[in-house]
Amino acid sequence: MNNQLDRICRKLVLAAQADSEYRVFGAKSHRYRINEPLSSVELRRFEQTHGIVLPEAYAAFLTEIGNGGAGPYYGIHPLGTKQSIELDRINQPATLRPKTSPDIAGGGTHAPDPDPDTMSDEEYDEWVARQVQSLLNIGEQGCSYETMLVITGEYRGKVVYLDLDSHRSFFTYEANFLDWYERWLDETIAGYDDSWFGMRRGGDDRLLMDLYAAATEEAVRLEALEGMLKLPEITEETALFLEKLCRESSGEAARRALQVLAKTRFGRAEPLIRQKLNGTDAEGRLLALQFIKWYMPPGERCFTEDIIRLLPQETNAEAFRFMTYVLDDAGMDVLPWMLPFFRHPDKAFRVQAVHRAGKSTRKAEHLSDFMTALEDPEVRVQLIAVQALSDVPDPALLESYERLLRQHRTDRDYVRSNVRRRLEEFGFATMEEMERKVPASLLQVRGMLRTILDPYLRGRGR
Repeated sequence: MNNQLDRICRKLVLAAQADSEYRVFGAKSHRYRINEPLSSVELRRFEQTHGIVLPEAYAAFLTEIGNGGAGPYYGIHPLGTKQSIELDRINQPATLRPKTSPDIAGGGTHAPDPDPDTMSDEEYDEWVARQVQSLLNIGEQGCSYETMLVITGEYRGKVVYLDLDSHRSFFTYEANFLDWYERWLDETIAGYDDSWFGMRRGGDDRLLMDLYAAATEEAVRLEALEGMLKLPEITEETALFLEKLCRESSGEAARRALQVLAKTRFGRAEPLIRQKLNGTDAEGRLLALQFIKWYMPPGERCFTEDIIRLLPQETNAEAFRFMTYVLDDAGMDVLPWMLPFFRHPDKAFRVQAVHRAGKSTRKAEHLSDFMTALEDPEVRVQLIAVQALSDVPDPALLESYERLLRQHRTDRDYVRSNVRRRLEEFGFATMEEMERKVPASLLQVRGMLRTILDPYLRGRGR
């Protein structure tokens, strides 16, 4: 253990140098600083007070390196501080267990939710308390997510991530606190993806390929592939391995292999992605579109012709959404291809098409199409159409806005407030100008414009 403690001290300096701009999640909070070590007397006092013996690796960190400070997420708490749960049951047997289902990768678990209709408040509180007993809060990850250490039982010394709202937990892969902490330093120094540190298998691509080859359980093989997503780059050997896996395997293994290849070697993944994009499998096409959106280098337009060709026949709303994203990222004005979808039978298509068309600089040329969207039977489409018409103060729209104001007497669906924003863009300077240019029959529009133009009415909120 002494050798590991020495390594950690050296790596703390290297991690701070590697992340001098504090880009790693939470680094701006702890800035790679470590508190003064805890004395052995203070450590024993805490243990005696709570009737426990802290796991050896964690205790060694506190007394030899520091009592909290730099660490994963927002850092490591000083012993016994910032507790999100009470410590009165910390010496009780732990009830959480890692997930054992062979069809799901990872170490998460979810305690069965109690039926509130069959439990009293006291019974529910007892149920919650049992989920967290034996856990010491050693850090926080933001929102309701906490970093815990198991103090008693079979999994003593394991670091666990816990969502206090749902009681979902994730058992990290490392055997003890020091292994988990040193892995964080190694990945920081290497520039690995730090999002949700610890929830993927550790190691470089060589170690993860070896794990994949040696694993007898499908869940572990999938974890090995998932672990590669944290890597900033892969070797040529790994790229060949992933290409072979994509061609010779199917299901989740092939999907994850393609994702890693797309993230780290997009050029090598391109033919495989194109094959899925132009295939007959809807799920595979959506997957291809997602990988294009997430991983294609900025400025690339190698898939635009395929997507434009596929757009008219797309039946999956999510795939259609990603198609518009990719075309938008390519800097293309998608309005011409969106207009036919303004009348699509699926509301999700209409919402996305109107929203994307609203980004065009040519939307004023297609007012009739947008006016059709303003009269859509679905309120969501109406709202998106009003928002899409920003910076188009065309008098032809006033009758459509009148109908919307008559339909929506309150702002429950935010249509009225968005119509108001569009009316503000007409830029009438005086009440007289407004009354001269807006037909008297448009009572609702005139009334709203009066509140915009008259400071007295505006102050009264009328």
